[in-house]
Amino acid sequence: MYVLENAMFRVEINELGAELSSFKSKTTGTEYVWQADPAIWKRHAPILFPIVGRLKDKTYTAGGKAYEITQHGFGRDLEWQGKRVSDCCVEFRLEQSEFTKKMYPWDFACTVRYTLDGASLKKEHITENRSDTTMYYEVGGHDAYNLCWQDGEQITDYYVAFEGTDTLSRIATDESVMLTQERVAVPLADGRLPISRELFANDAVMTEGLPVRRATIGCTKNSRSITMDFTDFDYFALWSADKDFDVPYVCLEPWSTLPDCSYLDHAIENKEGVRVLQPGQSENLSFTTTIRE
Repeated sequence: MYVLENAMFRVEINELGAELSSFKSKTTGTEYVWQADPAIWKRHAPILFPIVGRLKDKTYTAGGKAYEITQHGFGRDLEWQGKRVSDCCVEFRLEQSEFTKKMYPWDFACTVRYTLDGASLKKEHITENRSDTTMYYEVGGHDAYNLCWQDGEQITDYYVAFEGTDTLSRIATDESVMLTQERVAVPLADGRLPISRELFANDAVMTEGLPVRRATIGCTKNSRSITMDFTDFDYFALWSADKDFDVPYVCLEPWSTLPDCSYLDHAIENKEGVRVLQPGQSENLSFTTTIRE
């Protein structure tokens, strides 16, 4: 476990999955990251790599060959190699192995860099194609943040706010939770989407085309907030476990790519938003989360 610390916050990141495991205030003592209760959801903030979401028939093809890979990819379940850069910055690196090549044929290096600056935590995803052929990849966040920061609050006191729009374009799914071409208009109240248990009855709220790529968790009963800026990511989702009781967290999920769509074939190069890297090429996609108390 690597620790980043300043006068305001203490952050912990696990080498397993390079996963953010704690973002705790030194002022209020509040733990903002979901603490992975296995009875509800056993993760904190998994990194989605090299795919996002489910695959149709659990399969994709590359170069005419079929591959099977776990939902959201293998990045969240493997040990990454950690390296401390400074008191407030640490990097984690994952490279191809015999294990990954069975699911993903390319040689790659993926570095995730965390930097704590005041009340902001920046997460960079630097992906390099080390193969001699065109590489296709996807990357995304799945960061779960606690709700009910103060005594006496309920999840229905919370909302996620979006700037510059009064309606979300929610991507509809079929009975297999594959994305369809249908879009459902979700009205916002003063730019706010209220949190409720029923909101996630049909899985994640997935959206695209946001005029401002920023989402803020807020509360009607206190002035704190958690804001995620995700300019580099074209797609965004909200998710929480669908249980028969109120689940006190919500995931903020910037995605480079959409999960599989019912109207497409299995070819990875045809996926909506898939990233493309030529041999030797790399790119950095980042998002920043800021807590205001």
